Amino acid sequence: MMLCVGLAAHAQWYTGMSQKTGLVLCIHLSGEEARLYSPLQTQEPIPVSTWSLRGDTLRMECKSIGFKTVLARHDDGWQGYWKQGIMKEDIVFSPADTLFSLRRPQTPVAPYRFAEETVTADYTDSQGNAVHLEGTLTYPKGEGRYPCVVMVSGSGQQNRDEEIMQHKPFLVLADYLASRGIAMLRYDDRGVGGSTGVIDSADTRLFSEDAEAMLRAVKGNRHVDNRRLGMGGHSEGGAIAPMVAARNSDVRFVVMLAGQGCTGTEVMVQQNEALFRSRGVSERLCKVRGACMRELFALPQGSTVKDYQAVILRHAEGLGKAEADSIELKKGMAYAIRQQLGSRWMQSFLGFDPAEFLPRVKCAVLALNGTKDCQVLAEPNMRRIKELCPKADCRAVEGLNHLFQHCSTGDAAEYMLIEETFAPEAMQAVADWILGLR
Repeated sequence: MMLCVGLAAHAQWYTGMSQKTGLVLCIHLSGEEARLYSPLQTQEPIPVSTWSLRGDTLRMECKSIGFKTVLARHDDGWQGYWKQGIMKEDIVFSPADTLFSLRRPQTPVAPYRFAEETVTADYTDSQGNAVHLEGTLTYPKGEGRYPCVVMVSGSGQQNRDEEIMQHKPFLVLADYLASRGIAMLRYDDRGVGGSTGVIDSADTRLFSEDAEAMLRAVKGNRHVDNRRLGMGGHSEGGAIAPMVAARNSDVRFVVMLAGQGCTGTEVMVQQNEALFRSRGVSERLCKVRGACMRELFALPQGSTVKDYQAVILRHAEGLGKAEADSIELKKGMAYAIRQQLGSRWMQSFLGFDPAEFLPRVKCAVLALNGTKDCQVLAEPNMRRIKELCPKADCRAVEGLNHLFQHCSTGDAAEYMLIEETFAPEAMQAVADWILGLR
């Protein structure tokens, strides 16, 4: 949640971010007036019931949405908490020039500098389900056959642009690659946009069948050079790309963007530790969080909420309340974690091991990770990719997060606030590598 708050002496905005909700709120104070905004939902102000600015303390209440905040002066901004219903969260607000709005300057707008056409695939997956997939092939304007990469999105159902928080990284990448003479096919995941198919029983292996179906669909397209046809992907898609390459010789190269080399369980443990490390939590407490999550991941199917609570309480034993809160080791989290870990996809992911397919990849492989990636950590995952596939060209790009944005901490809470969608040096590395293949 983002707040923008002003001093009574003059109109001023301040900006903050809720890591729990991903929402943005802005509070503006000017003279005797206070306004609250939630600009990602509406540009209209939310009615403020009461507010006061006394000394170094600001209080505000909006009864219509059950919102309260108490803030104290902090450097040039404010620090305190906001509360809505049963949810309460610490928050910091920094000075801003105006009402917050999302800017995505890299997103291409019509008229585009590339040509495009729709590509579809209809097939029956290994579970016997009918699947229809739809995507967009982007290529340089004019006649010719070009190197082409089929891009696979990360975890969760996403559209062909891999859109998240109004960022469209696959569209931005497609535009850049076309400018360099490279075609790209991006597609809607099953159940999203123009694609259909069963979701509840789907896992990474099934999604790899979708990716392979799109590879078959674009092979032979008059704009595609089949001798330079590759698979690429981001995050989970970065693991799917080499899965397809290991069994399909039509794949002439693989691009892994933040793709995993470690097992699913290790990735999740690494992710949990890195998340709290990025928030300034001590290494000792980050390791406590990681050890707790590792034990939770190992609980057998059918374990009860009490089983989960017992693990959490055991790892929280000996910690002060503030320490336990800093790594979110709370008895009440047991139910939510049990629900999350009970999904077919998550159970499949935890047991997923790239060692099953990376050693069988015969084509060229490029693996890129950002050094500040807190979701698929660069060092351990790239090290194992290299161990499993020695031919892989593994590169860590300095200062980039999981979305390949320049960032401060790498925490996912920053994704929305960063205007950049895709770091130019990362896109250049992909294009240079593809064009340099022989």
